[in-house]
Amino acid sequence: MERTHLPACWLDFEDALEAGIDRIVLYGPSGTGKTFAALHAWVGTGGAHRLVCTEEMTAADITGSWMPTAAGTFEWMDGAGIRAWQGDGARGGRLVVDEADRASGDVLALLLAVCDTDGSARFDHPASGAALSPLGGFTVVMTTNLEQPEDLPHALRDRFPVAIRIDAPHPAAVDLLPEDLREAAVAIASAPPERRASLRAFYAYARLRESLEPERAARLAFGAERGREVSDALAVNAAELVR
Repeated sequence: MERTHLPACWLDFEDALEAGIDRIVLYGPSGTGKTFAALHAWVGTGGAHRLVCTEEMTAADITGSWMPTAAGTFEWMDGAGIRAWQGDGARGGRLVVDEADRASGDVLALLLAVCDTDGSARFDHPASGAALSPLGGFTVVMTTNLEQPEDLPHALRDRFPVAIRIDAPHPAAVDLLPEDLREAAVAIASAPPERRASLRAFYAYARLRESLEPERAARLAFGAERGREVSDALAVNAAELVR
């Protein structure tokens, strides 16, 4: 996407990646395309590998585990962290750590190790016996809906030298919407918290209105009260486009 169309926060993100910063936190309101951009912006041949943190996640999600096969044997399946380390076998990939503030306990300690600097990170692979380290080009982008990156666990935050507050939707994520919804989606996704609605709600609305009346689609996607406000905003926007 042309840089002239990028909001300042997304320019900061791309410039940090281009400068070689390989550990970045994207924080701020949900539904602004943080994960979308992390999975697609400046991703090399090693590809992007997503890790969604939850209270129930285990080491298997990060490094891997032995899994049963149809043949009745067990096979080691790498987790997202190791897959990102190894990338395409020649260059490391991008590890996208979503909602990192939910990681805790032993899982947090393992996540710290995977996200550590390349010279310190190491994993003894249970299947091959190889001592693995991140291949060159490995990057980590961590996303969180926290309003302050300092609210992340200190040890985790310390591994990420750059934190960027995302306060505007990514244009590429907005472009996935029908054209008549884009202007309203940008305005409402960037609004103060009490008036904000995420791009996810607009994706749902766009899908719902294909088979439902717009007012009902808005109520289902945004809620009763918020749905009326969004419907009014869309009606005003449509009127402006007709003029």
